[in-house]
Amino acid sequence: MLLRSVLVVAFTLALCAPAVAAPRDEALRVAPTNAALVVVVQNLRDHAKNISESPFAAWFPTSALGKQLLTSDALKKALDGATPIFSALGITPADLVQDLIGDAVVFAYTPAPLNDPKGERAVIIVRPGKPETLAKVVDRLNDIQTKSGELKAITKREHAGGTYFERQKPDGPSDFYCFAGSVFAFSSSEADIKAVLERDKNAAKDKPPELVARMTKLGVADAAAVVLINPRPLDAELKAKVAAAKPDEKLFLTKFAEVWAALDSAALYFALGTNAELGVSLSFQPEKLPPALKGWLSGERAPSALWQSIPDNAMLAVAGRVKANDLIDFLASVVPTEKDKPGVRETIEQTLGPIVGKDKLPLVLDALGPDWGIWITAPEKGATVPVLVGAVRVQGEGQKGEDAAKALVGAIDYGFQTARIAYNATHKDQIELREEKDGDVVIKWLSGEAFPPGFRPCFALKNGYLLVSTSPEAIKSFRAPAAEPKAGGEVPLVRFNAVATRDYLTTHAPKLAKLLAGVGAGEEKTLLEQIGGLAAILEPVDKVELLTSGNATGLKVMLRVKIVKPLKK
Repeated sequence: MLLRSVLVVAFTLALCAPAVAAPRDEALRVAPTNAALVVVVQNLRDHAKNISESPFAAWFPTSALGKQLLTSDALKKALDGATPIFSALGITPADLVQDLIGDAVVFAYTPAPLNDPKGERAVIIVRPGKPETLAKVVDRLNDIQTKSGELKAITKREHAGGTYFERQKPDGPSDFYCFAGSVFAFSSSEADIKAVLERDKNAAKDKPPELVARMTKLGVADAAAVVLINPRPLDAELKAKVAAAKPDEKLFLTKFAEVWAALDSAALYFALGTNAELGVSLSFQPEKLPPALKGWLSGERAPSALWQSIPDNAMLAVAGRVKANDLIDFLASVVPTEKDKPGVRETIEQTLGPIVGKDKLPLVLDALGPDWGIWITAPEKGATVPVLVGAVRVQGEGQKGEDAAKALVGAIDYGFQTARIAYNATHKDQIELREEKDGDVVIKWLSGEAFPPGFRPCFALKNGYLLVSTSPEAIKSFRAPAAEPKAGGEVPLVRFNAVATRDYLTTHAPKLAKLLAGVGAGEEKTLLEQIGGLAAILEPVDKVELLTSGNATGLKVMLRVKIVKPLKK
């Protein structure tokens, strides 16, 4: 059945491997260059070998998570279910990886055009390690399906100097396949199989395929698995959606269509070495980008200076570099605004103007940024709640800078006073707004029995940064960045320290479960089990980072996972 072939491909795409150029190029040389989506999985054989021989493979079965997964009923059922399939095809799982799909697998797909519902195009291309083994498996599958009545006949045909086969069915359309040199192709479309044979006959063998050139430009040619996106076959569908959209959707889709028109190519990818990386890479035609978005979608980036100040053992940290006014302008350019309704800037002015002072708000917005960050660290001694810190740079020189800083601090002070009054008006116990000095820095903080131990909301202006935290001690320990960041290379956006988080969860699990149960998050026993389960899931992970990089024509966003034990020697 076609379903069995699809299952084999789906299984393949779920696994990934580092790239080997020659087999991949052989497969991509006969793949359609005008497909909307091209999925490439490379060198599964080496991937399996590297994982099996890695320090991670030796360690994982001894971990709590490994013991749970490797002895689970779900895994046993999956293996038991796959055994009859491998037996019927006369191969082992090792044969599948080593001889059949270990080199390269490609799936090219284009949805049906709006004016041709039956015009969907799809072809699966495999560059097997041993073509003769795959040919035997195909013959065996054909024989099984013919005897069962799923196939009526296998018919041999000729085209472009090559041979292909039609798998005729008693009911429904046929399937087609061929061997083009050492490459196997399968499709439900006879035209697609003929096109594979034509490309095999006419393709230049002395230069890299066009699809490889696109992957190289996007910086993903060596990724283990790639979903390569060609925007142009999807232009008509997007245009139709914009035309048919409701008024509340049309404004956004119109903005999106402007960016889409400038998109040259894109890729989702998964890379694998000693660690793992999942990402997206976009390449634009810069001259077609909307001017307001060009700086956001292309060009080199600089990290937030606050990465110099964020503790390495922070459980979670998020930091960026953008001026408040630039961010407002960006939001105004992408957030749809209906006629006769205030835009993004007008809404901000209406909301914050009365608090900051309408005459001071422009000064404040101009002074905020570009460096900002938020991070979470382990609780103070004797406390259960982690410490949260938020920081934003406040720039400005002379009287205008001083006025902006005073207005900003006054607005935060107003917010703290409002929270104190609102709580005290409805509760018997009271909270107070206190202050203390740390050198020349004035720290204001709320105190009261309503707060759990270690939780004291506070704020201060220190060394050119507005700091808001749940602990005055965190403000006291803050050290401003020593140097201005430089643009270029990979820029961190988010960092998750799985080891520090797991240590926190295992150390404070009972108290944390009790605290969460007290605020209505659930039953204490259940919460304790959930916290333990989360800690177990984090066991294989050391750190997770979200990074970005850019150049003159596009940007790349990467989610990088560092494993506690390398995935490769």
